[in-house]
Amino acid sequence: MSETYNRENESEEQIVYPYSVAVRFKDAAKPYSFGTFDSTIRKGEWVVVETAQGLEMGEAEADAIEIAKYNLRMPQKPIVRVATTTDIRNYEENSSYEDTAFAICNEEIAALGLDMNLLNAQYTLDRSKVLFIYLADQRVDFRELLKKLGARLHCRIELRQIGERDKAKMVGGIGMCGMECCCRRFKSRFDIISINMAKNQLLALNTEKLSGMCGKLMCCLKYEDDDYKEMTSGLPKMGSQVEYEGNIYRITNMNVMNEEAKLENHEQVIFITLNDLREKAIPRKGVVMQKRNDGEKKEIIHRTVQRTSEPAAPKVSMELPSVNVKPERKENNRNQQSRGRNNSNNNSNNNSGQNRQNNNNNRRRHNDSRHERQVQEKKTETRNVTVRTFGKKKTQETQG
Repeated sequence: MSETYNRENESEEQIVYPYSVAVRFKDAAKPYSFGTFDSTIRKGEWVVVETAQGLEMGEAEADAIEIAKYNLRMPQKPIVRVATTTDIRNYEENSSYEDTAFAICNEEIAALGLDMNLLNAQYTLDRSKVLFIYLADQRVDFRELLKKLGARLHCRIELRQIGERDKAKMVGGIGMCGMECCCRRFKSRFDIISINMAKNQLLALNTEKLSGMCGKLMCCLKYEDDDYKEMTSGLPKMGSQVEYEGNIYRITNMNVMNEEAKLENHEQVIFITLNDLREKAIPRKGVVMQKRNDGEKKEIIHRTVQRTSEPAAPKVSMELPSVNVKPERKENNRNQQSRGRNNSNNNSNNNSGQNRQNNNNNRRRHNDSRHERQVQEKKTETRNVTVRTFGKKKTQETQG
């Protein structure tokens, strides 16, 4: 028996197919490569292939490619033939047979009282075998179930147990990001996800928020794990004690994206950069920190580099420069006010000749002094000119 099996394997390995075709099956996350001698197979055609389950039918994802051209070296199952009308009719009829087999299996499971959740039933193309996929927390003794299913379905029976992640991949759904689950959309294998990946990203260890539809840790934790490991390398752990500038602090928060860390003790709260935390902070263990008194306020210090936005484009002001060339207007107003006061004095002293003469003399002296001031101001006249160029404001004073 062993010699015959080895000869069959050697004969299969000796077959070298010149062409390869990518074939996708129903509800499959990725296509699989199959070998063929037919170079005329085109994208969208249905083909019958040989798999570990038996004969199955799938759709060609691309045209047949030449193996020698791309140096493909992989063991390939063969494409038996391009699907005929009979194959397509049997493939469509299998859906109704699968529904019947699914209902029969559920009846037998309920009759035997087995703790298993049946998910799917799949027939091969020639209906010589049916595969039942179920979900269970523990191993199930289904020997009696196999006997009853074989007696009612009259074909080979296979029962396969899967886990929660495989169920989510088979059923599908919408994740918390609003997109279809990654395992359903494009993932071909499951990565190992650990709680350390959430710790590396400094996430709150809340299993409800970190779990996907399958109840396990979300696969997307794996995507950014390498980047967070690189950005947090050399940093103390969250909640540890460090000595910074002679004082003992506890690390209460780290924001990797903003490159900021928060250090806190009973007196101060300091925000520093991750580079300062990595280079200047000294880890300290076993130091008893003083507790904060009731009502005591902490001093908040920011020592992080403030990210400034890009410099704004220079602005050119279109306003005309303001020029003040008549400073005597204020003096005119003063003269008018003094004239008004003099008039009021004259009105009040009409009955006194001596007062009238004194007022006239005062008015004459006032006019003379005003004339002298005007002549002096014309000699020292000042002009204020405002010039604006590219956002800067300059004031120049010129002597007239």
